[in-house]
Amino acid sequence: MAAGRKAPADSAEPLQLKSPQLEPSWANWLTRWPGVVLAFFWGFAEGTLFFILPDVPLSLAALYRPRRALLHLAAIVAGALLAGALMFSWAARSPAARHAVAHVPLVRPAMFQRAADDYRELGPSAVSLGPARGIPYKVYAVLAPEHVSLRSFLIVTIPARAWRLLAVWLLFAVAGVFLRRLRRATLLPAIHGFFWIVVYVVYWIKVR
Repeated sequence: MAAGRKAPADSAEPLQLKSPQLEPSWANWLTRWPGVVLAFFWGFAEGTLFFILPDVPLSLAALYRPRRALLHLAAIVAGALLAGALMFSWAARSPAARHAVAHVPLVRPAMFQRAADDYRELGPSAVSLGPARGIPYKVYAVLAPEHVSLRSFLIVTIPARAWRLLAVWLLFAVAGVFLRRLRRATLLPAIHGFFWIVVYVVYWIKVR
């Protein structure tokens, strides 16, 4: 009987060795509803006058909880829709909107001309070219009243914002699973930070 009772304790020991992932305490906060709310406001801020992509918190959440991070993705798109409506309406009433966006860090005058050319060639679909061209969404938003209706602009905003976010989500979700299987979960924050530092350095060199 003693031997029989000891077996479960022995069998449980390997499970205890596998469970710790050494995740930072903030990871649980980030991947739950507070993180989703943060993603919404970050998506809104970047769609207006902020210059750090909402991909940053999304990718960090995807490293730890890929499925939950899909809520962050949806929240970012919702925030972008609200921001797009605000910037469109502001630009339709006043040239101050374009002036304000022109003074956002990493926004360059040539971006406005390129975005305007995209609108003339493609209409509302021009918004979807922003990520590929390195042109912020806010630039297309303040130019939109000259070329498209608010309804068309907001409809296109959803896929235009989502496709890049989905690509980022997938990249970091796969990386997180891979590194955890290699028992390298403690490297996740460092890898995340290094990746985005490189992205912004390269982007800054490109647009300066």
